[in-house]
Amino acid sequence: MNFLVDRLAFRNALQRVEMGIDRKPTNPMYGGVLIEAQNDCLILMTNDLDMSVRYRLDFVQVTKPGWAVIPGRELVDIIKDLESDTVTINLTDTNQVELCAGEDKCTLVTLDSSGSSSSDKSESFPVAPSCDVDADLTMDKNDFLTMVNSTRFATSKVQNSRFATEGILLEAKEGLMTMVGTDGRRLACISRNTSSDASDSRAVLLPKVLDQIYRFGQDEEGEEISIWYLGNQVGFKIGSLESFGRVLTGEFPDYSQVLNINGSNSINAHRESFSKKLKLASHLTNDSAAVVRLKLNNNNMEISSQTDGRGRASANFEVDYSGEEINTAFNPAFIMDGLKAAHSEAIEIQLEDAAHPAKFILGTDFFYIVMPLSSLV
Repeated sequence: MNFLVDRLAFRNALQRVEMGIDRKPTNPMYGGVLIEAQNDCLILMTNDLDMSVRYRLDFVQVTKPGWAVIPGRELVDIIKDLESDTVTINLTDTNQVELCAGEDKCTLVTLDSSGSSSSDKSESFPVAPSCDVDADLTMDKNDFLTMVNSTRFATSKVQNSRFATEGILLEAKEGLMTMVGTDGRRLACISRNTSSDASDSRAVLLPKVLDQIYRFGQDEEGEEISIWYLGNQVGFKIGSLESFGRVLTGEFPDYSQVLNINGSNSINAHRESFSKKLKLASHLTNDSAAVVRLKLNNNNMEISSQTDGRGRASANFEVDYSGEEINTAFNPAFIMDGLKAAHSEAIEIQLEDAAHPAKFILGTDFFYIVMPLSSLV
């Protein structure tokens, strides 16, 4: 294997597959990058068993085709710090990879390579599935990325032994894709149309799979994302980027019942004003148990907080509300997370009373439900 590649293009390609490199691999292969040099392109692959990524980089001068599995973190750091415009990479007869960039030269020991095996591909590296067949469904790329941004923040940071709340649900049904994230105390749900109909499909994926697509998918060519349901994996393709996520086996909570919450009181508010007042009040909350109190009365919302030994904050702003007085309490971070993801400046809040969840309508088919801290009201 021998090829000459533009350094910045190679660096960008490595960044796209970097999230699939296992930081603490139980098997050295999971910490590597499989690079395959073909006629005039490179195929880069990573796999940490939770997710795998494949990326195609074109316009590469390949002198000798071949492949090698190279330690991933070291390769990424070296390419990032080189200063030359181009890099030449050569697989030696001793199964090492030489990187030459101007006057700089580095050598990495391969984890596996075409120089040590007669096979076309590594038999030890966990290669991702192929996306040669027609996709199960396609949808607008920007719609999909919007959905990721609208649900990612609501997932749990810890694993639940009963429910797979550390994952994001993707549910395709009757030409509609629904994405849901919840940690048991809040729930974000958004739906968008798909470009092609497919049989009903449902899968829960780790957020980092969708994080990777969200981070790099916008820069990829094309207006659509293709999606494959592959048994215990779900595959995605945008342009030259292919990502695959392991399907979580745990049950996902029944979100449909939560979405049916419709409070009899409706509040219309300005997103930015609400955010600023919440932020002001949150400065005087206890970090270990953040609480803000909301008081609704006569087109006004008062947001207050108090912490012993530190002080009290109170902020008022105008809302569209004419119902009875309501006093309730919430975690301010939960509300601010939803407001950051809102699709418009005008938002609606549906609320029954202090003891029931608040339903935030943050855009078309974008709902966010937050449980109150009712014991503190």
